[in-house]
Amino acid sequence: MARFRPDERAERLLHPVRAIVDRGLSLLPDAPLLEVRVGAVTGVYDVDDGVVVLSEALDEEGATHVHETGPLPLDRWRRAAASVLEAASLLELAKRTHLPIGDDWRWRGAAVFAADAVAPELGVAWPETAAAIATGDLTAFPRAGVAILKAWQARKVDPMRQARYLLDGGVVSPAEWLALARWVVDPTGAGSHLPVHVERPAPVAPPAVLPPWSWKAVAVGPLPYGGRLVVSPGGEVEEPWIAAGTETRVWCGATAEPVSITLESGAPVGTWEVASAEGFGQVMGARGVGFTFGAEGNLEIVLADAFVGPLAAVAMSGEVGTSGVCTGRWQVAGAHLLRLSDIATGSLTLHGRTRDRFLVPARGFGLGQWLHALADEPWAWQVAQERLVLRGRMQGGEVEVRLRRG
Repeated sequence: MARFRPDERAERLLHPVRAIVDRGLSLLPDAPLLEVRVGAVTGVYDVDDGVVVLSEALDEEGATHVHETGPLPLDRWRRAAASVLEAASLLELAKRTHLPIGDDWRWRGAAVFAADAVAPELGVAWPETAAAIATGDLTAFPRAGVAILKAWQARKVDPMRQARYLLDGGVVSPAEWLALARWVVDPTGAGSHLPVHVERPAPVAPPAVLPPWSWKAVAVGPLPYGGRLVVSPGGEVEEPWIAAGTETRVWCGATAEPVSITLESGAPVGTWEVASAEGFGQVMGARGVGFTFGAEGNLEIVLADAFVGPLAAVAMSGEVGTSGVCTGRWQVAGAHLLRLSDIATGSLTLHGRTRDRFLVPARGFGLGQWLHALADEPWAWQVAQERLVLRGRMQGGEVEVRLRRG
């Protein structure tokens, strides 16, 4: 039984590919009987209320339609056949979701996927997959959404069910979106199914903004102190931390909203006062020690009548203190990981606090020695509710230093 009724011009245009169209429509069981015409449309085809209008340009002399661009254009006969199948798929999807046909990537990508599934010999997914790889922008190129459906298929997930889920109000998390996009841009992913190589777009440098439903490579040159890439809600970056002295190129994705990408410091920038510490099996009290992490790798440590030591030595803290200003450097060594270096303790003095006043250099012992030991190994850090915790090793033991915002 015929699944579509073409007018005279459509019959002539589709004659070379009529068998492909008939077979493809037979594999779309819920597709309605289509009226197919040739007329004036903005793009390649239009569909409304069971009527498909193919572009007049498809019925003119020449091998391809004027809108065919990119490395893998379809000839006008294959494009006409694919358009009928896409239109049928859109009508079927609208019937199942009880929604009007839309123009975003969920609708158009699903239509291309369905047409490609029932008539793979047309190659309808090739130019759209190439567009996905070359642009990474499904807002500007919604038909390229077929690449995301192909990514779901590669993960053994039903692509059309996912499309219906999203149209019914479902969401895709930023992490899942980026994972799908990584398959699209991976040479062993979407590109491996194309007959030609497609170049990826040039990376962007922060600060940058990604449009909704897109992905982009982000490149950052070597930074002497490192940093961290931060994306706004709705976005995901595969590796935000940039170790000192390294050049990085990572992928970032945006879901339903535009996403901003900024480069921020990889340290807990600001001034912090040591509240307490724990290590070597002892809880230690602290007084008068402040750390200021600058945004560009600079570190200042101010000791004002300072003391750090076990609670058993609190009595001693009433007798002596250490004062001075030390400088140093910090570098990102990994995720929430800092390496401290070049800590200069030459200005430190140990002084009495009672009648027995004295003043001696303190750079080689006491807090001076403690500060030098901070540079032994990297420190993990975590900020929560105006509190900073540093965890690491010094002088052969595990140490935790707790600080509050200064």
